[in-house]
Formats: sequence, C-alpha cells, structure tokens
Amino acid sequence: MNHPRKAFYGIAEIAEALGLNRQLVTAWRRRRSHGLPEPDAELSSGPIWRGETVEPWIDAFRDRGDGGEMQPVSGELAMRAGRRMLRVAALLLEQPIRLRLLSQALTEARELLPLVDAAADDPLRRAVVQLLSPLRVNDSGNLDEFRRQVLVEVAQLAPLAELAAQSLPTSESAG
Repeated sequence: MNHPRKAFYGIAEIAEALGLNRQLVTAWRRRRSHGLPEPDAELSSGPIWRGETVEPWIDAFRDRGDGGEMQPVSGELAMRAGRRMLRVAALLLEQPIRLRLLSQALTEARELLPLVDAAADDPLRRAVVQLLSPLRVNDSGNLDEFRRQVLVEVAQLAPLAELAAQSLPTSESAG
C-alpha cells in the first residue's frame, strides 16, 4: 500500500495512484478491461468509486506487476503488441488516413506501454519495448516521420514473433 487512502476516487485519482495517465485509465474503463471495477456512481464530471471498492483492485494491480515491479513479458502480450502495431501500420499506409481509426488504434497500442515499461532485462521485453518505441516519440507532429518509424519497427516483427512463440505453452504442456 504505497498510496494515500481516499474516501472517493475518480479517473484522475486512480491514474495517480497507479502512476499512469488518465487517458489510459479512461480507456480501460470504456473497454471494461484490466478488471477495473464498475464505478459506484456517475456524476456529470464522470464516474466515482468508493475507496473500499477500488483500492483492493489498485493493490492487486500493483501486486500483479502491472503498476509496480515488472514481471517477464508473456508471449501472449508480445503477440498482442505485434497485432496492435500491425493495425497502426496498416492504418498509416491507407490513403487518405482515417484519423479516427488511427487514433483509436494508437490508444489501444499505447495501453500496452505500462505493461512493458521497465529495464529491458529479458529478450522478449526488449523486443516488445523496441516495437512499441515509436509510440513514445510522437511530439514532432510529423506524420511522415512517425509512419516511417512505425514501419521500420513493424519490419522487425519476425524475431519478436519467434521469441513470443518460444514462450507460449505447448499443446502437451497446456493439457
């Protein structure tokens, strides 16, 4: 328990407790992902949770390594990162670019950043961090440069797919 306890939480307070940005927590809520509990109430300013509703989830989220100490990247997460970056690349290659779909694909791909952010101490984590690296550097506003960066990283998917496949359970170990 590293965060001060509160009586009520909104999106901003949850994001702060986890050290994440508000947009990411908002996306998780909208998609009903990451196990985020349903809010206790909705105000015109947004959803709110009682401390006793959301704090156990915050603690569990940290214990899993999602917001605290990092654990090895799974093959499934690596494959998900690859699929999301392929979607971004495909949308960047369209003419004209459909900005709404590209924005949605970028948001979904960026959701994975907190799951892999850490010192890249294992080969799979290093490969996923490298694949997602263009998502961190997007402040120039130069769409052509961003497109080039994404396509360069997506071109390196074969080694990532091989590493991810090696870490997935085999059919005999799954049964």
